[in-house]
Amino acid sequence: MAVSVSTVRESQPARLVDAADAMRGKHSSLQAIVTGEREMLSFLQGHWSGDAATAALATGLRDTDRQERTAARLAHLESALRSGGLQMAALRDALLDLVATTERFGFAVADDGTVTPEQWLIGDFLDSIARNLTAFLQKMLQLFTDLDENTAAAIDQAAGVDIPNPPVDIGGTQLHIPSPDTDPAQVQQWWDGLTQQQRDGLIAQHPPMLGNLNGIPADVRDQVNVAVLDDDLDRVESVVAAHGVSTDDVTADPARFGLSDGDVTRYQNARETQEGLIHQMTGENSLPGPGGDDRRYSDIGAAERADKNWRPTMLWSYDPQAFDGKGRAAVSIGNPDRSANTAVIVPGTSASVRDGWLSDGHNDAINLYNQSLQVDPDNPTAVISWMGYNTPESFTDPNIATTGLARTGGDALAWDVNSLAVTHDAGVPHHLTVAGHSYGSTTVADAFAHSGMQADNAVLLGSPGTDVAQSAADFGVDGDRVYIGDASTDPVGWLGQMGNALPGEINDTLGSMAGPSAGLGADPAFEDFGATRFRAEVPGADMIDPGDHSYYYTPGSESLRSMAEIVTGNGDRLGELGLLAPPRTEMSLATPGQVDLPFVGEVPLPQVQIETPVILDPEWNRPAE
Repeated sequence: MAVSVSTVRESQPARLVDAADAMRGKHSSLQAIVTGEREMLSFLQGHWSGDAATAALATGLRDTDRQERTAARLAHLESALRSGGLQMAALRDALLDLVATTERFGFAVADDGTVTPEQWLIGDFLDSIARNLTAFLQKMLQLFTDLDENTAAAIDQAAGVDIPNPPVDIGGTQLHIPSPDTDPAQVQQWWDGLTQQQRDGLIAQHPPMLGNLNGIPADVRDQVNVAVLDDDLDRVESVVAAHGVSTDDVTADPARFGLSDGDVTRYQNARETQEGLIHQMTGENSLPGPGGDDRRYSDIGAAERADKNWRPTMLWSYDPQAFDGKGRAAVSIGNPDRSANTAVIVPGTSASVRDGWLSDGHNDAINLYNQSLQVDPDNPTAVISWMGYNTPESFTDPNIATTGLARTGGDALAWDVNSLAVTHDAGVPHHLTVAGHSYGSTTVADAFAHSGMQADNAVLLGSPGTDVAQSAADFGVDGDRVYIGDASTDPVGWLGQMGNALPGEINDTLGSMAGPSAGLGADPAFEDFGATRFRAEVPGADMIDPGDHSYYYTPGSESLRSMAEIVTGNGDRLGELGLLAPPRTEMSLATPGQVDLPFVGEVPLPQVQIETPVILDPEWNRPAE
């Protein structure tokens, strides 16, 4: 049941942000202590020897490891508190503003969100308006309820609550799988310390936690996750076969067949994920040939893949019930542990497993993989489609105007990306690029600037702003390695703050109509940001067009060609290939310094320079190549 208007009015989400600030202080203090302890242990290791020294140092290292895990939990807890507080505060303000506006225009608003015209307002048209307002207000109340529950779940997860981790019996030995927040290097040591029989036994039993554990090799994660996906499909399809009913019958009333709503969620997201795997492998949404619709992804053997020259896909992560049923997954074309080049692509608003980002024909990963293969055919690039965070639901979702989901997603992205170096084959070069589109670009920027993500290149596409990062220097990589693709006709790319001009200045003048700040931070395509902008124009475009926001991965485009050069380690060639674009600049006007009068000649004038909120994009109306 949704919360009431009075409950929203009495809520104090700003206190969650205050708690996040306090948590940041505790995290910083603990990190300082851990750093001091590690320095002391290092000193003792060089000046103390013997059995007692070895035992003492081992104890000290175990203690500092536990403290670092606690510090990591504090950091995740801070993100959960801040994200929930910012999102709920923005939604609370929007909802209460709508209630106040509705009442000013002569409508009454009940506590459950029902809107009715006052007695002096008469007419069917007004009744229709009231019905529409009721539907919208009640949707906002439900959204606030969902957000409150999601925030509570995120806080529980960050605090280590509800993370089941029972031991697994392998050949009579109870094996304890490391918890999800264990340092990936320690997870790798644990895995390497198992016998081959124990590793095979774990893969055969495929506990779901194992397939999502950073530090486990990618090929093992793939085997485990695909087996878990099959279990999710079997749970429903076995009931369908046993009862002779349709899948829709079972999913519509799972309790009638001994299943739960969670089983249905897992089944539906398993189907979406399987379709995504098949699509990225074959380019089709089902397996070509006889029986394609009935065959599973797991039915495809290595020989068939090789015979048909299908792309090498892997299921790197899979959690169908994450984010309140929206699901979490990452599909990789190529093995990131053995590829010389790896690209991680991060989507934006409205993307989720549930809503089909992996399975509805998106070819972003396929196109980048194919284009990169043309640039460097000897070193195929592994491309990971990372659907690993909770995105805003749509362009009308209040979350789209805040950075809370981006910061929380940035934490998760950094945790996953940084683990790739741990499992990567030491004998193979490791060149890593992380690319984010739209709201995903803000998430990528936060992963670098706020969460310490380590990669060789950052690529931001159609960015509404970079939140924490005020310049390319904040990414922690060489500033030239922060790349921007932003079509001049893409409206989302104009939302970020550029210098002292649009859109922040106008937003302030209009009473912050676009929220506390226009966009989500600085515009990375602006000259002061200091990033490298590559060409990304849409052929034939001569005006702002929302459709141009989705053009960046299109085959034959300037942007896709530029990205392929970047992810294969050839970003330095963009200039010689004619793929560099000048940044946006802020224009100013000035009065003339002199005037030429008849019979008088040149007369000097006092020059006045006028700053104007006008941005010049040199790419505007440039013919695309």
